[in-house]
Amino acid sequence: MGENNTAGFNNNEEKSFDEKSFEDLYRRMYPTLKKYAIYLVKDIEDAQLVLNDVFIAIWKNSTMIADEKAYLFRAVKNAAINYHKIPKANFLRIDNEEEAPEIIDLKETPSQAFQNKDRNRVLYALIDQMPERRRLIFYLYRIDGFSYKEIAALLDISVRTVEDHLVKGFQFLQQKVLQNSAEFR
Repeated sequence: MGENNTAGFNNNEEKSFDEKSFEDLYRRMYPTLKKYAIYLVKDIEDAQLVLNDVFIAIWKNSTMIADEKAYLFRAVKNAAINYHKIPKANFLRIDNEEEAPEIIDLKETPSQAFQNKDRNRVLYALIDQMPERRRLIFYLYRIDGFSYKEIAALLDISVRTVEDHLVKGFQFLQQKVLQNSAEFR
């Protein structure tokens, strides 16, 4: 996975656009890119729209990609940034938590649900204080369920670096939770 691949073209000398190579690229990279896009835009449907835009642009422009992983991650990041700039229609959007319908877990009391919601809000705020790279690795591991090896391959870093980021991330959270212990009781 770490080698430089040329996607979208066959290996003939004339370098004509190859539909089979494009389909292979799409099948291999879509699941990983979808998780990355979800991390960036915080919504599954929006992430799928961002990815569709990226792959449609590649198809329309017959883009030759020398380092497909780096290119696709950068393209998804740029598309997510552009996506956030575009005003959305308000008719299906809920802008704040007060407007959101409450889904109540019948196993917990309303006060427990409120406390858990507050704890989660504080925990996510603490995670957001981490450096960007560490935060991304933390989310990929804890939220998306990637393994150390998958994260290392995805970000083109060593497994040891992934371990180091996660250890430091957990230490940071432990320290912050202890400092804010009143909010976690």
